[in-house]
Amino acid sequence: MITSVATQPWSLLPNRVSRFYRGGLLLERFRGKSAAADSDRPEDWIGSATAAWTAPGAPRTDEGLGAADVAGRRHRIADLLSADPRSIGGELTTIAGPTLGVLVKLLDAGIRLPVHAHPTRAFARAHLGSFFGKAEAWIVLETRAISGEPPPHIRLGFRRGVERDELRGWIEAERGDTLLDAMHSRPAVPGDVWFVPPGTPHAIGAGVFILEVQEPADFSIVAETGEFPIDRDDAHLRLGWDVTIDAFDRRALNDAALDQLRTAMPAEMDGATSRQTLLGPAARPFFRAERWVVAGSFEPGLDPAFVVGVVTAGEGVVRTSGGELAVRRGSTFGVPAAAASTLSIEAPDRLTVIACRAPEPADVARAEES
Repeated sequence: MITSVATQPWSLLPNRVSRFYRGGLLLERFRGKSAAADSDRPEDWIGSATAAWTAPGAPRTDEGLGAADVAGRRHRIADLLSADPRSIGGELTTIAGPTLGVLVKLLDAGIRLPVHAHPTRAFARAHLGSFFGKAEAWIVLETRAISGEPPPHIRLGFRRGVERDELRGWIEAERGDTLLDAMHSRPAVPGDVWFVPPGTPHAIGAGVFILEVQEPADFSIVAETGEFPIDRDDAHLRLGWDVTIDAFDRRALNDAALDQLRTAMPAEMDGATSRQTLLGPAARPFFRAERWVVAGSFEPGLDPAFVVGVVTAGEGVVRTSGGELAVRRGSTFGVPAAAASTLSIEAPDRLTVIACRAPEPADVARAEES
């Protein structure tokens, strides 16, 4: 059974996850549903084999773990991965254990999210028992104006160097305004792609709908808790601020360095098939993302790694050696590593896909050595 599943394209089913904030209106509409208001499930973890974080000692749950429809049969993705790691997840599983190597989310923020950061792999291994930290990237899909909130924007990195005790003082005194004032702010523009290195403080503004590509972990260290319903012990992952304050990159990020974290998707050309890499070299040890615009037929010729595809426009058919799957705007699909080299896409008019993958094992190995 696993051999057949590993050769077919998967329909990755909606997988809404509860968070402390409200959102999801644009996400619902993207999925083709009518929606009039935000909810407490503002994120959709696409094809996830990653469980949501729970505090140490708390009962583990299945929240965050996604499912796939494969030829009309529903499967939990974590179970398929556990049964045949190499065929589903690819060669990276020989380094990192059973993993897809990437987590992809649709995230629609109805409020501004608090300032937070995510750990590096070194920090996660030392303190959290995880191979992965949480580098991430934001692909801005849409924005909306929200009454009483500033225009959609993102905040990323400190404008000046911040001392360790200074940052801890801001956190403990709940000085959110001071934190925000110390950070860069940029408009959120559809088509922009931002890479967020691990450790970099950041926040997503209200009204921003993104496709987020990240390492497969759910660790957030929250520096701003005063106006948010976040347990202050959960904010430091129950490790204590003596430990987690060092997960923040407190160095100054100048304007030139900030600009290097941003790329913009080029305009699509009518009647032409194209392929664009969306992330620069700094992201390669963590994940990969491309935009495929298909007019006719397209064979990307991929290496064996799990593929998460998000269709942002048009309709067409995804094929592998084991089967085919009809897709359209709002569809999400997966292709196991064993079938990635056989992937082809056909579109009668034009189809646009954001394709996300784990890093190449060689890039992970080089990063480990550096």
